[in-house]
Formats: sequence, C-alpha cells, structure tokens
Amino acid sequence: MGFLFGGGGDGGAAARQLEQQEKQVAKQEKAQLQEKTEFAQQEQGRLKSRRRGAMRPLLASVRQDSELGVQDSTKLGGSSYMG
Repeated sequence: MGFLFGGGGDGGAAARQLEQQEKQVAKQEKAQLQEKTEFAQQEQGRLKSRRRGAMRPLLASVRQDSELGVQDSTKLGGSSYMG
C-alpha cells in the first residue's frame, strides 16, 4: 500500500543494479571468450610444431644437400677399429 501514499521507490535503484549486473556478466563472458581463444591458439601452435618440427631441420636452407639426405655409410660412433 506504500504506492498509494507516495511511498516506495520508482525502481531506479533496482534498474541500476540490474544494469550493473548485466555489464559485469558481459565483461565476464568477454574475458572467458578471450581466454578460450588464447588457449585454442596455443594448442594449435603446439600441434603445428609437432607436425612440422621434425621436417624443419631436415630441409633447412643452411644445409646444401638437404634433399639428398644422409650419404655417410659409416655406422654410429664413427670408429672403424674392430680390435
């Protein structure tokens, strides 16, 4: 009955609080989306480095004969001494 005698509010405080909550929720959603995007980019980078990591040194431009592969016929260790 407060509204009959001029009591009670116009709901302005409740509307402001609701607006603040909506802004906060939007901000949290944006931060969550940003975090999710960053994680996906990092994971994609890890997968890409795993796929391409092995091929990069083999076909490096520093090596002149990278397309020919390993031509050395010696076994590991390099020593031919069998004594």
